[in-house]
Amino acid sequence: MKSTYKKLGQYIREIDVRNTENKDYSLLGVSVQKCYIPSIANTIGTDFSKYKVVRKNQFTYIPDTSRRGDKIGIALLKDYEEGLVSNIYTVFEIKDISKLNPDYLMLWFSRPEFDRYARFKSHGSVRELFDWDEMCNVVLPVPSIEEQLEVVKASQAIEKRIELKKKINDNLAA
Repeated sequence: MKSTYKKLGQYIREIDVRNTENKDYSLLGVSVQKCYIPSIANTIGTDFSKYKVVRKNQFTYIPDTSRRGDKIGIALLKDYEEGLVSNIYTVFEIKDISKLNPDYLMLWFSRPEFDRYARFKSHGSVRELFDWDEMCNVVLPVPSIEEQLEVVKASQAIEKRIELKKKINDNLAA
C-alpha cells in the first residue's frame, strides 16, 4: 500500500492568472469549511486587476495558517466557471486529471489529518505559513484513477444520504 503514496508536487502546478482586464467576476473567499464563500469585504475603490482568477476545478488555499485555528482554508471551485480571489491566496490545479482526480484530492484535503499535518508543517514567528513548497511535499495515496473515482462516488453517495436525512429530520421537526 505504501507504494501508492506519492508527493503531491508531481501532480499539481501553481496558477497565477491576474484579472488584468478588470472583468466583473464573483469575488470569493475561502472558508475553513473547505468551500468558497461570497466575499463580504468592503471593496469600494479596490483595484481588482491585481486579484487572481480561479477557474472551475482549480484549488485555492490560504498559506497563512495563523488565524484559522486548527483548519486550513482550502477549496475546489465547482459552483462557478470563474471567480476572483485575493492575490495573497495560492491558486493551483492538477496537471493531469487522468492521474489524479480533483474531487479525490479535495477529499484528502478535507481530512482532519491533512489539517494537522499542514499546521505542523507551518512555519514563521508572527505569521505561520504553509507555503507552496510544503504543499508540494505532502505525501498521499494515489491509487489508480478508477479507484479514485470509486472513492469519490462512495463519498458523494454518503453525503447525499446525510443531506436527505437532514431534510427528513427538518420536515419532522416542522
